[in-house]
Amino acid sequence: MKEEEIKENFEQDSEKLESDDILEEINDSNVENEDHQEKLLAENVKLNDLLLRSKAELDNFQKRTLKQLQQAQLYSTEKLSSELLVIMDSLEAANKLSEEPNLKLETLIEGNSLLLKTTKEIFDKLEVEEINPLNEDFDPEYHQAMATKESEIEENMVLEVMQKGYKLKSKLLRPALVIVSKKSK
Repeated sequence: MKEEEIKENFEQDSEKLESDDILEEINDSNVENEDHQEKLLAENVKLNDLLLRSKAELDNFQKRTLKQLQQAQLYSTEKLSSELLVIMDSLEAANKLSEEPNLKLETLIEGNSLLLKTTKEIFDKLEVEEINPLNEDFDPEYHQAMATKESEIEENMVLEVMQKGYKLKSKLLRPALVIVSKKSK
């Protein structure tokens, strides 16, 4: 019987050792999982903080950009307004002059010429370019045909300018109103 008891004790000891090994492996695995979870939580906190900082930075950028746009618009309006004040002053002076009883036509013509010269100088400062396409090819991008007129010259040429056009750098402010040639029959 002793041999059977020894065998039985051995098997029990073996099972106990195997279960101890399994428990130890499970414990090690749990410890590893806990370490992995802690690392993931730390990384999650770090990424969340980065996300919040990035969002705050984007919000600040949008606010700064909006403020800069508003200031640029205000500056351009201010620049235009200050230039228009010169024209306003000239018009008020002309109006005051027109009320004089001994007004001379030459004085009125001279004042009008001076006002036109001043306005052209202001347009030059503001980079507003005049479009006066007389005797040029018709360009629908900058000209608006109001009528056509039979002519001996080449077709689609500007014969008359009814109203000049204007552009600011490359942006069209107003097309020139023109009469365009067409071939005589």
